[in-house]
Amino acid sequence: MFVLEIKEMFAQKGVVKPYALLLRMGIPRTRARMMLNGTNKNVNLADLFKFCTYLNCTPKELLKVVPTKGSIALQNTPLQDWIKKEDVNLIHEMISMTPEEMDKMKEFYKELKSK
Repeated sequence: MFVLEIKEMFAQKGVVKPYALLLRMGIPRTRARMMLNGTNKNVNLADLFKFCTYLNCTPKELLKVVPTKGSIALQNTPLQDWIKKEDVNLIHEMISMTPEEMDKMKEFYKELKSK
């Protein structure tokens, strides 16, 4: 089953009020709540296009596959790459860093950027 990971993507992009943003994008209140709490069962393609355009991402970054009981095996299909994997939310990680860890992160970033 496909799952919309809009809340996670908003967090990664630094959106602090995703509900208000969804409303401004023209998403009805009930559907916006359902999208953010993970209970929305379908996504309008026009809305998906809006999300991808606003967040500068692809549908693959917003949609993840969560295998369900009795679902067909995905091992030998392209959807295998879409299975939700544990992801690191860099913003939350950086907020919880100590000053020393932040200094190391800055150095690492400088090295990475110079390559």
